[in-house]
Amino acid sequence: MKADKKTNSPVPQRILLVRTDRLGDVILSTPVSTAFKRTFPGSFVAMLLNRYTAELVYGHTDVDLVLLDDPKESLLSLVKTIRRHHFDTLVLLHPTGRLALAGRLAGIPVRIGTGYRAYSFLFNRRVYQHRRNSGMHELDLNLQLAGAAGARLETVRFNFTLDEEALQRLSQRLHRFGLSIRSPYIVVHPGSGGSARNWPAASYHQLIERLHHELNLPVLITGTENERLLIDRVTRGIASSVIRVDGKLSIKELAVLLKHARLLISNSTGPLHLAVALGAEVIGLYCPIAACSPDRWGPYHRTDSVLMPEVSFCTNCQKEGCRYLDCMELISVDQVFALAHKKLTQPTTPIKVADKESTRD
Repeated sequence: MKADKKTNSPVPQRILLVRTDRLGDVILSTPVSTAFKRTFPGSFVAMLLNRYTAELVYGHTDVDLVLLDDPKESLLSLVKTIRRHHFDTLVLLHPTGRLALAGRLAGIPVRIGTGYRAYSFLFNRRVYQHRRNSGMHELDLNLQLAGAAGARLETVRFNFTLDEEALQRLSQRLHRFGLSIRSPYIVVHPGSGGSARNWPAASYHQLIERLHHELNLPVLITGTENERLLIDRVTRGIASSVIRVDGKLSIKELAVLLKHARLLISNSTGPLHLAVALGAEVIGLYCPIAACSPDRWGPYHRTDSVLMPEVSFCTNCQKEGCRYLDCMELISVDQVFALAHKKLTQPTTPIKVADKESTRD
């Protein structure tokens, strides 16, 4: 590991970023790879991911290697995989004891992680951040960890590449519905994968009817296979023409769909962050649970794209025990439609990521 001639501190050359949780978390971690690439030209950056999110990161312009973590495999197997690549710097963006121990046993010289965990002794560079109550966005918290290795990023970039094969597959799928990838359309994503409280299915139903009839735009509904029953409730008896692609798209195909959408309307979930990363316009519907705060999990630098019920934040959702019952019902269909209408009718300008620089295709 080389040392900086001025400071005599080690210069990262082979960096491993660890983020093995959900899609949105991974998307908000990829600017860290860009930070290392810009700060240390010629450095080699790998990401350790789970199999589901890895598909999106393959081909990222600032990620040289994607490694897969299978929790069913032994810790020793993971350690051997990591050790094989001779990393000199580890940044644990997803803090778990198992992953922290793997980095230590793999003998990575510089190991960076948060300082308030029971296993923080496994790191030799600790960043003392209380993520839940920091008031900072998750993306900025990730960059703060990277800063412990000297990595900096003046302009936030999400350098995802769109897959040509995914574009062709999606184009063929849309063609069956009389659409092309260049047709104006809206995407609605009614689920959240359990990461937050959803806006009610009945509200989504009414909104889709209005979007179709009053704005005369086709509406495509996305979601996972596990969200099919929810989307059945959203679409049951709906009079307008709705195109369901839930459970049918790969992540790469979803990325293409969101990139070319006029607007995405969604709960707080990974596809919302993916749309932002690709420069698309969004509306995010957020619950008042403190851990789900848009300050931390909102569309990055898009405060004008967030709607929340006008109630105080709570620490844990009491569901039926709450005096507001389902507080998400307090976000009215009129509110969401008005914001959608505003975004769809305002003059078209290139959407910029973090108000600074647009994402590459």
